[in-house]
Amino acid sequence: MTRQLNIKLLCICILFIAAMEHSLAQQINNTAIIRSKIEGLLLGTFIGDALGGPIEFQEHAAIQASPNPPKLWTDTNELMDDAAIKAAKERMYLRDYKYLLPFVQPYGCWSENAPPGSVTDDSRHKMVLMQMLRTAWQKKQWPLTAKHSAQSYLDWSKSKIIQTHPGYDTLCPQWLGESYKSINWIMGSRKIGEAYPVERMWNAMPTCYGQMALTPMAALYPGQPEKAYLAAYNTAWFDIGFAKDMVAAAVAGISVALTLDPAAMTNEQLWDKVFEAMTKTDPYDYLKVPWCSRQVQRWLDVADMYAKESNGSPAKLFALLDKEFMYTTKWEAQVPYLVVFSILKICKYDPLAAMQLSIEWGNDHDTYPQFLGAFVGALYGPGIFDPAMKATVTKRLQLDYDVEMDEWVNTLMKVQQLGKTRQLFQN
Repeated sequence: MTRQLNIKLLCICILFIAAMEHSLAQQINNTAIIRSKIEGLLLGTFIGDALGGPIEFQEHAAIQASPNPPKLWTDTNELMDDAAIKAAKERMYLRDYKYLLPFVQPYGCWSENAPPGSVTDDSRHKMVLMQMLRTAWQKKQWPLTAKHSAQSYLDWSKSKIIQTHPGYDTLCPQWLGESYKSINWIMGSRKIGEAYPVERMWNAMPTCYGQMALTPMAALYPGQPEKAYLAAYNTAWFDIGFAKDMVAAAVAGISVALTLDPAAMTNEQLWDKVFEAMTKTDPYDYLKVPWCSRQVQRWLDVADMYAKESNGSPAKLFALLDKEFMYTTKWEAQVPYLVVFSILKICKYDPLAAMQLSIEWGNDHDTYPQFLGAFVGALYGPGIFDPAMKATVTKRLQLDYDVEMDEWVNTLMKVQQLGKTRQLFQN
């Protein structure tokens, strides 16, 4: 009897150990997958920036006169069928800056005649975000607030990156001139001329500032859209009005994208899950505000409406976008939403074709694909991008800004793990 009991106990122990080993192996595998998709998120947004940077805000005629121009859509009968989707992906091309933007620009590239793969301020904002997370890790500054986020812009302006790269010390204050005034106000100054209320920045216009800066924040809360939303919302000091809700909803959607399996669903099903997270994550009850609609829902609905109206024709869709935004600054918060998500739908949810088409509409050529690229990389991982393109962009990041991709991913993973035991951001 005792021997039988001992055998049973031994069997239970063996099964328990096997279950624990399986659980540990699964946990390790899930961690590896999340880590890879975080790398994809970063690569996607950097590649998107580099794709559009060399032609940013240039006129169609000038772009078409440069080598290998993106397609100019004029025929309303030309549709995004399978052949057109394949052709769009084949047009993804990292350009030189020397043809249209050979000179340095505060908001553009910071080197003359920059080679392919060089990035603009859309990526520099993310470097400031990483400055904040590294400093918080080193100094144990948790929980973080909007004030920490503002301080990180001051810290990055004095960092080794700025000090050791010729010309950056001049370009940086030119780039952040408008931001500094709001930063000084947040930090407590009331000296008019040097400090102004944040609500004054960019004439109180809701912009895509946060959509450039905060998408990597999703990596801290994979599969936890409400926490991701709150982290973005409460550090987005630079966003005014509905822009805060729009960027926070996007970060919530990307946090869910990091946990989805592209092998288990169609592209449309994957994106439906992302859109669901964006619209249903609403901790501050924007949907309950009377007499007006939530802008996140509104612009996703308009994207769906325009995709249906254009019936697969980029030329028709682009005409609708031109009319909608005729008197709109092309970097207002709603513009990237409508552009990238309507394009995604007419591309039958093909992620790379959509990134390319988001460049071909025009205007803020780098902001749209960098925003969409964060979603794409988070959903599909780094393997979706061309290896040569990844290598070119990561090389330029290292040479131009001392960015090491592994270090970024490691930092985000460390902070993510810390967030399981303590509050990272103040609500």
